[in-house]
Amino acid sequence: MFHIPKYTQYSKTFFLAIMLLDAFCLYFAFDLSSRKALSHGGELSSQASFYVIWALLWTIISLFSNQYSTTTLKKVSRIIKSTVKVILIHALFIFVYLLTTPQYFEINYLIDVYLFSMLITIGAKFLLLLSYRLISNQRKNKVNFIIIGDTPTTQELLRSLDLNKKFGYRFYGFLTEKGANLDLRVKEITRFCKSNDINYIYFDSSVDTKLVERLTRYANNHYIRFSIVHNPITIPYKEVETSVFNNIPVVSGRNFENPPKISFPTMKKLLNSFKAQ
Repeated sequence: MFHIPKYTQYSKTFFLAIMLLDAFCLYFAFDLSSRKALSHGGELSSQASFYVIWALLWTIISLFSNQYSTTTLKKVSRIIKSTVKVILIHALFIFVYLLTTPQYFEINYLIDVYLFSMLITIGAKFLLLLSYRLISNQRKNKVNFIIIGDTPTTQELLRSLDLNKKFGYRFYGFLTEKGANLDLRVKEITRFCKSNDINYIYFDSSVDTKLVERLTRYANNHYIRFSIVHNPITIPYKEVETSVFNNIPVVSGRNFENPPKISFPTMKKLLNSFKAQ
């Protein structure tokens, strides 16, 4: 189901820009289809209202099918699959709309509109994806990161971040927090960050507090972003969510197990106990 997450790496302006891009692509598809129909001697009804209905339906279906989500826009295959899905649902609604209204459009014209809509919207998103990759892989935009603390949670984090390699993410290794001396360990890590141009540090929550304090202070002074990864594996729930209250992270879980059903004998015993009273 369509939802806008509270926290996303993209702004709401980007989200709106994608919808406007689709609207422009659809208008361009309508224009090309109209020119083609007129060049073949066809006649067209008023298109202004039909375009509004067409674009509005397209946008609503795209929202509910998560076509504008960042995970969909990061792969060409997902863009194509989501667009085909939108077209199939959209065609069903347009068919019902044309049956209930007096407007008439030739079937060849509608096929052209769908064909151009698919090609132009997919092409525009492909160019957007390519541009984003090129911009992300520029030296000033690359994310060179390290992870301090090698745990199952940080290993899972690395597997997720590895999906962003094409978008400028580069992993420089796990650095353990253990060392003979705290000052020496801090010096080794800071030297590593300088020599490899590290601009993002992930800390596991099990890392020594004093080391985290020293390194976060260093990160703040050198414009290095950092995050602390909490370990939710010990929480006996299928899904967990982290919220922040006054800079205090709170990890909450949801239990999806069905509540125990009250059987008929149990209900009978309960009624008998009331009668006894």
